[in-house]
Amino acid sequence: MAQSLEAPETTPRVILFDLDNTLFDHYHSMRTAVVAVQKRYITLQSKGVEDLIEHYNSALQQAYDAYLARDITYEEADIKKVRLFFTDLGLPEPSMGDIKEFRSIYKPAYQESRRATPGSIETLVRLRERTDYHLAILTNGQIEDQETKAKDIGVYQHVDCVITSEEACYAKPDVRIFQYALQKFDASAETAIMVGDSAESDIKGAIDAHLDRAILYSPVTKEYHQLILGQKIPIVHDMPSSHSSNASMSLADLSSRVLELIW
Repeated sequence: MAQSLEAPETTPRVILFDLDNTLFDHYHSMRTAVVAVQKRYITLQSKGVEDLIEHYNSALQQAYDAYLARDITYEEADIKKVRLFFTDLGLPEPSMGDIKEFRSIYKPAYQESRRATPGSIETLVRLRERTDYHLAILTNGQIEDQETKAKDIGVYQHVDCVITSEEACYAKPDVRIFQYALQKFDASAETAIMVGDSAESDIKGAIDAHLDRAILYSPVTKEYHQLILGQKIPIVHDMPSSHSSNASMSLADLSSRVLELIW
């Protein structure tokens, strides 16, 4: 029997990146916005910035979790997080007018300070140049918001697509959003990698979906591995140093670490 001369088909390979606090420096924008709010509210000026950030982030997570669980709408989550922020600080519950004023300060400051995390753009570019992996963003949130965010920070043009929980109808860590993403590329779990900052949403979700590999992004930890669900998960972290005369070295470290882990 004559052998076929056609090249064997190969299963597409995919790297899925989380957006918030992985490619997008959410903490920086949140801090900038909270500082802007503090300057406008006398009742907040006696409180420390880090304390305010901690309270706002807690309120944000509670409201966002309720939205992802479909207990409230996205618009209701916007209201809920401001109310929780004020009441958690021991302040009177804000009126709708107060919430509107708060958002008019917070939202522009947050959007105008958006930036990519150190090394993220360089990492995507290097992966594009040096591997045959498809690159995609897999994020919880609304399509328009997350795509706009990706464009604002300069990563949108370096990925094949942005996949959101709104589009997939499931939120991380639900395995079905990972399966949805793989179907986009006709890829299998055995040829897919997840990179994200959340041990719960990104890493545990990827493990449960049986992805080939999960990589934890954590710029603050000094560890290189973390045990999650009985698996030794590698950690990547950029380490930009104020004492370094060449910041690109730390950026190269991040992309090199990802390349090292997938080869």
